[in-house]
Amino acid sequence: MSTLKIALRSLVVVNTAACVIIGLTFGTLTGNILGWLIGSAVIGAAIGALGERLFRPLAAKRIYRLRMVLVLLVELLLVVYLVIPIYAANFNVHPTRFPATVNPGELGLAYEDIRLQTQDGIELAAWYIPSRNGAAIIAVHGFNGNRTHVIYHADALAKHGYGVLALDMRAHGESGGDRFGASWTSDLDVLAAVDYLQRRPDVQPDRIGALGLSSGAHAILYAAARSPSIKALIADGTGGGRVEDAINPLLPEIQQYWFMVPMVWNTDRFTELLSGSPAKPPIREQVKLIAPRPILFIAAGKAEGEISQANRYAASAGPTAQVWAIPEADHVGGIFARPQEYQQRMLAFFDQNLLGK
Repeated sequence: MSTLKIALRSLVVVNTAACVIIGLTFGTLTGNILGWLIGSAVIGAAIGALGERLFRPLAAKRIYRLRMVLVLLVELLLVVYLVIPIYAANFNVHPTRFPATVNPGELGLAYEDIRLQTQDGIELAAWYIPSRNGAAIIAVHGFNGNRTHVIYHADALAKHGYGVLALDMRAHGESGGDRFGASWTSDLDVLAAVDYLQRRPDVQPDRIGALGLSSGAHAILYAAARSPSIKALIADGTGGGRVEDAINPLLPEIQQYWFMVPMVWNTDRFTELLSGSPAKPPIREQVKLIAPRPILFIAAGKAEGEISQANRYAASAGPTAQVWAIPEADHVGGIFARPQEYQQRMLAFFDQNLLGK
């Protein structure tokens, strides 16, 4: 067998093996192992054969010996800065739907099943627990969640007299919509909740607050930047709404991952493309529009960079914003790590800023 044939097979085999490893990784994440395995093997073999053909005229030069390294390096860059952003954007735009498995009635709370209509025509599923003190809180779950994820928050608030409107964001739970768009349009979901509460006879229009978890925190912040009707906010687990939120300078916890900044930037761009929704401005800029209304940022110590991110947002929002860091908590897990303190702080915050206590 000639040296050329051996080299050809070697590059094809090595590149196919490398692509199969990448394909298995994505296949495991998506649950379609066979499809990714076959697709990555075919692409890897094709690129390997093409690479060998392109390098063949250079067989007598030193660079020919580096062909495998060069091909694999180019593929690695394409995976990091193209494939992963496209995959992440598709994941952001198409959350997994989970139905509600419990309702407030099972906790002994009187509630109503309601439907909200957003400005762009999406119907949202929601629960409303009537207010007994003239104030109401909009409670918003995180990505891949639904309104049951805020039921413990709702339970504490309702038993303290607050009305609670817990909704499924668009493309989540039992709500309409088939594209999410990384919370960039979910401010419309929150604004629909505001409109509903302003029409409720049991709610005073100047006593509406909001609580959001993770992506739900983004949603209430984006909505409050547009609507002065949201008077006080608790944002639990607020990550970056845009790549700009984590840079200039880079958050201390991710400085060693500087090379991932273009990947996140590309993810934002592909999310815009797949969702059809332009990205919102960075949250650091949005919170300036909310001030001087009070914001309580709750940050988990086990979520890398979350405390630093919350401190950055609070600094942008000004003196009416504060941060409560819970070192031992997982992302949005503060209510489980410190249930009594969480409830006390949540209630005290809304009592002070909505009821004037």
